Amino acid sequence: MIRKIQANDKIELNNSIDKIWNVLIDIPNYYKWWPKIVSIEVSNFNVKIVGTEFTVKPFNGQSFSCRIESIILKEEIILNYFDGLYRGEGKWKLIGNKNSTTVSYQVNLIILNKLIIVLSYFLPISKIHSFVFQKIFLGLQRYLSNRQH
Repeated sequence: MIRKIQANDKIELNNSIDKIWNVLIDIPNYYKWWPKIVSIEVSNFNVKIVGTEFTVKPFNGQSFSCRIESIILKEEIILNYFDGLYRGEGKWKLIGNKNSTTVSYQVNLIILNKLIIVLSYFLPISKIHSFVFQKIFLGLQRYLSNRQH
């Protein structure tokens, strides 16, 4: 049986789309706002953003790699999880509101790691992913707040 992680997490930020977009496409600086329990290493940065590859290692565990497949300027970033723990797609999405921006991240991933497959029968893996992503969102919020001052 194929086991998956499917999640759609979001946060409302009191920042413009421009400011948030500039942070999201600055992949080499993700480490400044991602939780310390998640290390990130950019292996192939492309100034056009599409084609940029990076490896993520959560909780000092097994890593996975992502490639930015496409972007819609100031609206959407599509990632392909192509190596390591998972295969599938991730999507950053920005929606501008009157005085804020809704930032969401959606994943639809197939789990390849045998241990995580077994654990997924006993633990809510998608909810754990969402919990970690809430920490990433809070880091983004703090980072944006600190850049305003």
